Amino acid sequence: MTLDFLLASGHHIVLLLLVSVLGGEALLLRQPPSESILRTLGRVDALYGLSALALLIIGSVRLSAGAKDISFYSGNPVFWIKIAVFVIIGLISIVPTVRFIRWKRHFSATGQLPEAAAWQSTRKLVMVQLHLLPFVAIAAAAMARGIGH
Repeated sequence: MTLDFLLASGHHIVLLLLVSVLGGEALLLRQPPSESILRTLGRVDALYGLSALALLIIGSVRLSAGAKDISFYSGNPVFWIKIAVFVIIGLISIVPTVRFIRWKRHFSATGQLPEAAAWQSTRKLVMVQLHLLPFVAIAAAAMARGIGH
């Protein structure tokens, strides 16, 4: 029971970190592009990726060593909805990450900052991710109450 409590707590804390970091990206992208913001975006996005990886690792450990048997999750369509939404968020996140890397390299080579249209479209992608994240939490709350079984 203690291990399950620690895993669940860690899972929630890392999810909060992920949401906070993604919110930080959205706030940075509200500012006009600058060299310092490009550097910060790279660091923040790396933390976003690490928090997503930590969330997956802790979640995987919960599947195998948590209080509930793996069949509780694998047989529940709500679990698969939760995973699907998380995967969709992850796929969307690839575009901003690639852009941040390209923008930083381009700035280093040319001194040119990203165009406003690309900057804004990237912010929109970050906002889509932020708006999808509550559905992961809703699915988790539904599963915890036996919905889907």
